[in-house]
Amino acid sequence: MKKNLKQLEDKVVNYIFLAPSIVILGLFMLYPIVWAFIASFKNIKLVDMVKARGIESTFTVPGKFTGLENYINVFKDENFLNALINMAYLAIIYIPITIALSILLAVLLNQKLKGTNFFRTALFVPYIVSLVSAGLLFKFLFQGDGLVNGVLQMFNATGVKWLLNRWTALFVVALMNSWRKVGYFMLIYLAGLQNIPETLYEASKIDGATPRQSFMKVTLPLLNKISFVVFILLLIDTLKVFQEIYILTGAKGGEIATVPFYIYTNAFVSNKFGFASAMSYVLFMITLVILAIRGYLSRKNNY
Repeated sequence: MKKNLKQLEDKVVNYIFLAPSIVILGLFMLYPIVWAFIASFKNIKLVDMVKARGIESTFTVPGKFTGLENYINVFKDENFLNALINMAYLAIIYIPITIALSILLAVLLNQKLKGTNFFRTALFVPYIVSLVSAGLLFKFLFQGDGLVNGVLQMFNATGVKWLLNRWTALFVVALMNSWRKVGYFMLIYLAGLQNIPETLYEASKIDGATPRQSFMKVTLPLLNKISFVVFILLLIDTLKVFQEIYILTGAKGGEIATVPFYIYTNAFVSNKFGFASAMSYVLFMITLVILAIRGYLSRKNNY
């Protein structure tokens, strides 16, 4: 009996200590999620938000109920569809470049050479650089009179308006994100390489395999599980691109806007809170579909 009371007391104490975290989680995560879901079915004007003040308004969502109208308008909106295309374009450039460079650098730094520890650290530094600093750096490099165009002009080539053209601006965004993330994923691949038994390479060498054949037939297949996880992480990372657009375009976005950026402009510039909430949940559903596919493929391939 005393033992049971002691266990009950321990549980109560644990819940008391957890209570502040649960309250904070509810206020700053669950509450906005529920609020946005309800708002996605309403037409909320700025005047409605201004009028909604006080404690009572905290637990109510202002505006007129419109059913699925916001969701229908989302898929009719050309700017939203263009934002999805922009994200797909980013993924096509960003993911292959990052994975290829990460594997290449991991293989090079897995060699027993002097200075590898220095280069591992140096390549990881961009990952800890703030996104704002990275954005300003790439803006300096790729603006009209930037360093990249300066180098091109040294070879009598015409400068490119990198940040004014839709596709080149998105290419710069993909390049910047790849520069920041390569060092991080390189370390993940490096850990995977160091877990590959050396006997497999010795066996392939005895069978007459060249270094290239050993890489293609031994290294890459054994890195498949890591590559799959990295691919999913990079894909989800692409769905979150916002600050990069904000910094490089001076908060305009325009035709290079991604879905998160377009949500921001609709909510806090155009004050279309219901429409922005609906877009948020469409993006959320896209993310869930990606995660569901990931789970299915993981079970199917035993990843």
